[in-house]
Amino acid sequence: MSYYPVRRTTARSLLISQGVVLLFILVNLFVPPEYQGVVVTLYFVAFMAIFMLTSLRQRAKGADVRDIASGRKILVIKQEEVTELQSKDLELVSELKPLLKVSGISMLSLVLALLWFFIIYPSLVQRLLPPDGGVAERVVKLLVLYEVPITLSYTIQSASRRLVKRYVNVLRSVEVYSTGVLGTPGFALRFPVQGYGVRACPRRGFVEFVKNEGGVEILYRVYTNSVERLADVVARYGKTRVDRVA
Repeated sequence: MSYYPVRRTTARSLLISQGVVLLFILVNLFVPPEYQGVVVTLYFVAFMAIFMLTSLRQRAKGADVRDIASGRKILVIKQEEVTELQSKDLELVSELKPLLKVSGISMLSLVLALLWFFIIYPSLVQRLLPPDGGVAERVVKLLVLYEVPITLSYTIQSASRRLVKRYVNVLRSVEVYSTGVLGTPGFALRFPVQGYGVRACPRRGFVEFVKNEGGVEILYRVYTNSVERLADVVARYGKTRVDRVA
C-alpha cells in the first residue's frame, strides 16, 4: 500500500536516468530536425517510466527468496485474510493519510515535466538559449531540455519524503518458513532476524517488521487472525524479541 524507496534504489534510478539522457542526446544529434519532436515525446515516455520505477516497491532478491523457500513452511497468510482484517482497522486510515498527500505531491513532477517538454521549453526557454552553431551548442540545449525535469522530479520526491517519518507497507500475503518470511509485494526476511524490530498488536490484528533508515521508520505489516502464533514463530525461529503493543 505504501513504499519508501531506499537510497540504493534512488541512486540506481538516477544512474539509469543519466544513461537515458546520454542516449537521447546522441539520437537528437543524428536525427533530422523534423523528427526531433518525436524524440522528445519518446523521452517523455522514458521519463515517466523512470519516475514509476522509483515509485515501485523494491523486489525481494532472488537469492533471498530461494534460501528462505528452501526451509520448512510453517504458516501461510492469504490475501483474503489480510484484506478482511485490514478493512476493519480504522486506525490504518489515519496512518495512511500523510502518505497519500506525499503521493499527490510526487505526482506533481509528472505534470511539471509535461508542461516543460511541450509548453515551457519550446515556447519560452528555447528562445533564450543561443541558436545552434555547432555540436557543443546543441548538446548544451539538449542538456537543459532533458536534465531540468529530472532535477525537478528528484527534488520534489526528496522533499515530499522528508514530510513523512513513518511509512506503512501492508503485505498482501505472507508465507512463513523456518528460514524466514516471504511477503507480497517484495518482502524477504531471513532468520535470524537482523536489522528489524518486531511488534505485535493483537487488538488490531497484525505483526509488523520495523526498520529505521535515515530517520524514517519503515513498517512491513502483516494482518492475520493468528497474531500470537505468527509472533511466536518469528520469536522462535527468528531468534528475536517480539514486542506487544496496544
